[in-house]
Amino acid sequence: MVLFLEAEKVNSYFETYDFICLNVFSGLGTPIRRGLGGISMLKWSPTGDYFFSAKFDGTFYLWETNTWTSEPWSSTSGFVKGASWDPDGCMILLAFSKSSTLGSIHFASKPPSLDAHLLPVELPEMMSLTNSQGIEKIAWDASGERLALSFKDGGDLYRGLIAIYDVRRTPLISATLIGFIRGPGDDPKPVAFSFHDKFKQGPLLFVLNVVCFAPSHVLGTLVHDSHLSERICIGFLENKMMQV
Repeated sequence: MVLFLEAEKVNSYFETYDFICLNVFSGLGTPIRRGLGGISMLKWSPTGDYFFSAKFDGTFYLWETNTWTSEPWSSTSGFVKGASWDPDGCMILLAFSKSSTLGSIHFASKPPSLDAHLLPVELPEMMSLTNSQGIEKIAWDASGERLALSFKDGGDLYRGLIAIYDVRRTPLISATLIGFIRGPGDDPKPVAFSFHDKFKQGPLLFVLNVVCFAPSHVLGTLVHDSHLSERICIGFLENKMMQV
């Protein structure tokens, strides 16, 4: 059985929502809970034991999927802009709209326990090097060893770059800056990026850029990191994906 969760608006005036647990094979959906208006993000853990949801008001929820019990959390650093689970589903990295520091939630016990701790993951280079105004997007590779993130604004030298970090998860998450990736074209802006989940030769990152001199065009970059190797190929996209 394959389950898919979506947030469905049930009242436009009051902005109330259902969580719908959808059986993909049968097409049948079951509402789980109402009242979670303004949902901005939904993320399954890799093991399926936990589920993460976030709202635009800065609150977010951790759910255990055995009995669908949830635990509410809140942030003073804005709403959650990015969230990514580690490969074992034991911790989740969070990026907030008003912070240059990531948050990491560590579960203290095995599923279905919701006993967890929110700890900061400092990224001092975000301010000292880039002079950025916060983190935009994050992506964590399936091995848990590489983290990619984009950031707001920044100085002329770093604007439009993606930072790549080496990640250690024992005993707590720590991140060490490896370097930066710049996409092709003049003044590129990364609008989306994702790691290949099952590439066996090391982390493989695909970056989608908008190029300022050609608003209707985007450029795609494939970046292969096999123990700090260099970029291996560049693909170009024009309205539809072309072969890389």
